[in-house]
Amino acid sequence: MDWSSFPREKTDCILCGSSSSRLLSVQKTWPVVRCTECGLVYLSERPSEKAIIDMYSRAYYEDGDVGYKGYLQTFEKYHDTFMNIFSRRHRDLLKRAGGRRLLEVGCAYGFLLQYLAQRGWDVHGVEVSPLSSEYARDELGLNVHTGNLESADLDEHSFDVILLLDVLEHLHRPFDLLRRIRGLLSPDGILVVQCPWELYHWEEFTEALLKGVRPGTIEPDSVPAHLYFFQPRTLDAVLEKGGFRICGRQSGNYGAIRRQIQPPEIYRGNPIERLGRFVYFGLGLQRFLYSTARLFNLGNGLIRYARPDEDGEQ
Repeated sequence: MDWSSFPREKTDCILCGSSSSRLLSVQKTWPVVRCTECGLVYLSERPSEKAIIDMYSRAYYEDGDVGYKGYLQTFEKYHDTFMNIFSRRHRDLLKRAGGRRLLEVGCAYGFLLQYLAQRGWDVHGVEVSPLSSEYARDELGLNVHTGNLESADLDEHSFDVILLLDVLEHLHRPFDLLRRIRGLLSPDGILVVQCPWELYHWEEFTEALLKGVRPGTIEPDSVPAHLYFFQPRTLDAVLEKGGFRICGRQSGNYGAIRRQIQPPEIYRGNPIERLGRFVYFGLGLQRFLYSTARLFNLGNGLIRYARPDEDGEQ
């Protein structure tokens, strides 16, 4: 699919409203900029919201250009790795959730929902993709609505946990969604948000320096599906502006599946680069740094637990 041909719209910073920004790079014809006022990194030109249903068609889950390549086949092949990821998520939820009524917004094929349902959770899902939501209903027997959260018929204050995993960075109107989530959460309910930490994460910062380019200018993932490229500070600010108070922070490491599908090349580049890649990938330096990074919330996946703030934005 030619993603560059999608209808476009220009936008200012969603966080502070400023139109002042600095161009970092142009990726697949899409400009990546950093707000000079608040530091949010985003696409200053993005696909129109009407084009989203095309983006999340079969191509998003099959061709691997912007989204996933062979999503179902990948899940089946690396089933054990997915189960380890789901198990960690389940343990974290048990520590923080006050009840077991759970909604996942952007649940894809529903594999995490199925895992939780098998462990006693009352699960519901919302998914914009007709392809994956139909699979979740017909093949897994899950209660999944096709469309966005605004179109779902859900009762107010009916969920103890709402999952927003790898979704916030895709949204044209994130504050509308956060407002809706506030209304769906029970009085002591919790929102779980996960986003990639891109461009200014320590690993990508170092990569840019080694390549001799300015930090923030290397290629981020999934352009133009990702509209924002969060850092810890800007993700926190978006949630707070959306009317939430953050009650917990974690980090994880993206790429466990990707590294199995496409192991990093070691013997590439000049002799110095090959030596560096051998030490980093071959001798396990990356694994050591990733493990250490999790301890200090410096993994390349940002995880936030948040509750509605009674004094926050409505």
